[in-house]
Amino acid sequence: MGATPEYLAGHYIIQGAASFLPVMALDPKENERILDMCAAPGGKASHIAALMKNTGMLFANDINKDRLKAVVGNLHRIGITNSIICNYDGRQFPTIIKGFDRVLLDAPCTGIGVIAKDLSVKTNKEEVDIQRCCTLQRELLLAAIDCVNARSETGGIVVYSTCSILPEENEWIIDYALKKRNVKLLPTGLEFGTDGFTSYRQHRFHPSLKLTKRYYPHVHNMYGFFVAKLKKFSNIIPNQNNVNEETSN
Repeated sequence: MGATPEYLAGHYIIQGAASFLPVMALDPKENERILDMCAAPGGKASHIAALMKNTGMLFANDINKDRLKAVVGNLHRIGITNSIICNYDGRQFPTIIKGFDRVLLDAPCTGIGVIAKDLSVKTNKEEVDIQRCCTLQRELLLAAIDCVNARSETGGIVVYSTCSILPEENEWIIDYALKKRNVKLLPTGLEFGTDGFTSYRQHRFHPSLKLTKRYYPHVHNMYGFFVAKLKKFSNIIPNQNNVNEETSN
């Protein structure tokens, strides 16, 4: 017997809701300056702008110029007027503009958590693809942190998320950032989900990794997802020859 329309509707609502978990963790405020570093196709950016109530300024960036068309369409459709569309490599963004109150990095990943939507993920991903993603994720996360102003009166927040359940793309990346920048993990504020790993096989991560959240298709009835919320507490970049603390813009 096939699934009923009611079941299918509920199923896709729940699956779609998963994509808004990072925005809920980001917790945008009115009149802030916020960066969505990898914004296409624009669903999360639209949600952020709506929570900002069209105040402040939202930078919606993506490296793929063609995919930005969807971002423009989404923002236009719901009447968003506080947004600037950008087409940069996110890793270069700190050299362009920084001093943001909050940054969302929904990072490019292997998509292991969305196999239910794209069965080809099971066969077209190899170890080299995972390693390539991990390198990019580390570089993007450090750039996202460097874009945030630790002196922000309302924020100083970076949210990192992926649609992957691999520790290599999640806990390992956050653990790396904790060692490379002056950030700490905060509770995500999400009311459900499984705590992140503090150890995996022979690897041990910072104990605060338990504050991150994991979502599994077989447990939470949504795509596989990972969400982490970081607070930047100093604009000084460690091991950079005692660079003076950057002032906010």
